[in-house]
Amino acid sequence: MLLAKLDCMQHKFLELQIELHEHREEVAQNRATQEKTMADFLWAMHRLECDIGRNVTVLQDQSRQILAQQTACANHEQFREKLFEFIPKQNHSYHRVSGCAASVLKPNHATFSSCREVPSNVSGSYLIRANNESEPFRAYCEQQAFDGGWLVVQHRFDGSLDFFRYWSEYRNGFGDVEKEFWLGLEKLHQLTTERPHELIVEIKDFSGNYAYARYDAFEIGSESEQYSLKRLGAYSGSAGDSLVYHKGSPFSTKDRENNSHNCATTYNGGWWYKQCHEVNLNGRYENADDTKAMNWFHFQKNRIGMSYSRMMIRPLK
Repeated sequence: MLLAKLDCMQHKFLELQIELHEHREEVAQNRATQEKTMADFLWAMHRLECDIGRNVTVLQDQSRQILAQQTACANHEQFREKLFEFIPKQNHSYHRVSGCAASVLKPNHATFSSCREVPSNVSGSYLIRANNESEPFRAYCEQQAFDGGWLVVQHRFDGSLDFFRYWSEYRNGFGDVEKEFWLGLEKLHQLTTERPHELIVEIKDFSGNYAYARYDAFEIGSESEQYSLKRLGAYSGSAGDSLVYHKGSPFSTKDRENNSHNCATTYNGGWWYKQCHEVNLNGRYENADDTKAMNWFHFQKNRIGMSYSRMMIRPLK
């Protein structure tokens, strides 16, 4: 009996030894895992400290650069202010450009009194100032055709822009000078009264037939004169002289009819209508024999609409 109890106790003791051994192994594994996790954590902290250190160094360098730029910019602004004190306002051929990155005189922002004075032979948009008191405006300069130096005041070629507009729009201008547009009657008045100008009108029908009309004088009256076609010189060209019919006529729009026949409303445009027109270049854009279309009667002795028109002015030499 006693021997049996001793055997039982010995068996339980062996079981306890086995469990204790397994527990020690599990503790050892957990400890190894914890040590690895701690090592990884410490390594990550080390990397983070290094990255923070590098970023701090970069930020310090950038701060020093920004401070240097701000100092240079302040000196630049002071220099520019002093420079413009010595340049008379009427001789400012260049716009003042704000910002430290801008040069003191920036050629891309130069203003000119006409396209003839633009030194480049590249056609494109430039800043034009009609006179010393007026604000500069963006205009398209034709620098190749007819010896260049022409300021485009009207351009139509695809019918994308509606020209049946109000008085204020024709006065101020509308559209995009890189696309279809009307420059504006007030600008035309300021330009053509500042000094003598000539005019060229180009037209083309939907069959591709091209013609032009050139006038050696062109002047537009003031708004109080209803922006009348005040002066129109001698004609030359291939389109026929249709514009002479409108000489002396005031400009009319659908909301300001300065003629006795409601021509602007009837013929869907804005123009120097008389009774009513032999030219309707701001009429409808359509390939049709229609008095409402943009036409030039003496081109082919009809009212067939044009696919293209361009009006350009240039100061006389």
